[in-house]
Amino acid sequence: MSRALRLAVILAVGLLPSVGWAQIDFPKTGYHAAMGDSVAAGEGAMPVTHGYAFQLYDRGVFGQKQAMDFSNLSVRGGRSWDLRDHQVAQLLCATPRPSVVTITAGANDFLRGDFNVPAIASRVVEAVNILLNNGTPFVPMALTVLDPITGLPCPRLTNVTILVSNYYSIPHPIPAIAEQLDMALTGFDLVLSVLLPQVPRSDGSRVEKVDLYTPSLGRQGLVIIERRLGFEGPLDFDVHPTNIGHTFIAQQFKQKWLSLQ
Repeated sequence: MSRALRLAVILAVGLLPSVGWAQIDFPKTGYHAAMGDSVAAGEGAMPVTHGYAFQLYDRGVFGQKQAMDFSNLSVRGGRSWDLRDHQVAQLLCATPRPSVVTITAGANDFLRGDFNVPAIASRVVEAVNILLNNGTPFVPMALTVLDPITGLPCPRLTNVTILVSNYYSIPHPIPAIAEQLDMALTGFDLVLSVLLPQVPRSDGSRVEKVDLYTPSLGRQGLVIIERRLGFEGPLDFDVHPTNIGHTFIAQQFKQKWLSLQ
């Protein structure tokens, strides 16, 4: 090995520790937890890490990124049952505790054959109620989340803002199907609007609905169904947001958050 090469190797090895130590960790003052279905998980965005929940974190909507923790509990294909019975338990029985929770869930129930839209929206509201009131009389024992080791109720969330969205308009090209989708979307929104304000909450906690439906009406380019291969037939279509759609959703969440400050 030549002298020059030996010197280069020594310098490279000597610099390795400094590269590792160059990263600075910041104290965390907030924690955003995203919950729900494939929309919340980023499906439709390319890459999926450009989904709306990731955008909210990356752009520092709820706090400077260096000071925020972030997790996405959402799952592709997730239904309101998954939100209420699984994702809620994951969040409640873990630490740290979130300061902001964003939720988009319910559409998969309808798209997979559950046409009881009020019941779907009610399960989403039940999930919110458990997050805020687990272990209190406001949550039925059958729905109470218990710690798997102690058997005691996992602590409810406090000092948290929970933002729950409805869904954007889905521009199906067949009028009859478009009408059915629209009825489901408006019905879902109506039940959320009625039930969410009734959820008991402690001082310091807030629950707000984020309206995606109204500002999406007449907008183009938000949903993959409008793009090539997004519509293959009457019952074969993609309802996920495009990149533009995810940015649109992130903007609606941001506007609601800013209105609360």
